[in-house]
Amino acid sequence: MTMVNLEHLAGRRVLSQRGKSIGYIEEIRAEPDGDDFVVTEFHVGIYAAFERLSASAIGVAVLDLFRLRRRDGLYRIPWDKLDISDPARPRLLCPMTELSSMKSAPDFRD
Repeated sequence: MTMVNLEHLAGRRVLSQRGKSIGYIEEIRAEPDGDDFVVTEFHVGIYAAFERLSASAIGVAVLDLFRLRRRDGLYRIPWDKLDISDPARPRLLCPMTELSSMKSAPDFRD
């Protein structure tokens, strides 16, 4: 198991397997596991920051106004698809085609 301080990952640019930037880590999702928390996925891309706004009715209205809720370039990367052994340069472990674009309604799990 890899242990990394989250503050070393937040805001970092994520690279594809080919070395192309796909966006920045905007959100890190974790679930409780006993006394610890385990990361389940990383939200990456320019519109991931806007997703955080969508937890409110005003945020949803803004996203809909600018048609950002169904925008490409917003990725949920499962924990096991991101190499964080070098926290300064996180890199995908899978092809971009394996990532699920976030094109659905906002996630209200909080």
